[in-house]
Amino acid sequence: MVQISLSRLGVFTLLLSALSLWSDNGCAQVTPNGVPSITLLTGESRDDNGEVIPIRPENQRILEFIEHSIGIHFDIRRLPIPRVIEGVKQGDGLGYGISKTSERLKFLAYSESIFTDYVWLIVPDDSSIETGSHAELKGKSIGIVRGIRYNDEIDGMRNVWFKVEEDPSQISSRLKKLMSGRMDAMLLNSRTRTAKELENDLNLYMQDRNIHSDSTDRHGIRVISKPFLADDVYFVSGLNTDKSILNKINAAILKGRKSGDLPLLQKP
Repeated sequence: MVQISLSRLGVFTLLLSALSLWSDNGCAQVTPNGVPSITLLTGESRDDNGEVIPIRPENQRILEFIEHSIGIHFDIRRLPIPRVIEGVKQGDGLGYGISKTSERLKFLAYSESIFTDYVWLIVPDDSSIETGSHAELKGKSIGIVRGIRYNDEIDGMRNVWFKVEEDPSQISSRLKKLMSGRMDAMLLNSRTRTAKELENDLNLYMQDRNIHSDSTDRHGIRVISKPFLADDVYFVSGLNTDKSILNKINAAILKGRKSGDLPLLQKP
């Protein structure tokens, strides 16, 4: 007769419980250390060579904080944002770095806000756009990365108040498009808190890569002085999937805010 010790049986029971807890949210395996592994879908950005840019250090710190707080491992998969949204909707895993709109609330469940991205309006330096007001943007073509959605107000203006140019994620391609006059402005997510700092960074980036305009009046870009909007982003799960993970993530976020650990991790 085969005997199983109570301690081994207890570990086996806990492992089954963990697998049951995470299975509805895209987890089908555990790590070699017995930690539940959950699929995490997040957006990709690509460099000039088309390679996926690594996750920013501050994002990596946040993910590690959540992993350690609730005892899981994230199996991170980078995808274009439309595929992230569709995958989460279909229950393929959790999503990370997703903004909230009324349309998405029909099929996604959201965590507490994990951080805030600033969305800046970038224009050529000879542009007549000075403040980014609705009046100035009427009839203009605005570059937005394909699949990105902001708040309901901005969504309502798409192709109604201004024309949307669906951009690739590569920043170099977007800046070339802007400088060539194929769009009037572009929206760019950044945690940079001042327009002048971002403006200097982008102009240096263009100089290094010889991105310029044929126009003698256009020498670089300007960043409108105030953020176009502050965009809160979240973890998300499918509306009809188990919410156990999202609830644990929420508890970890609230605890991290209270302790002060999370704000420190969010800094670039």
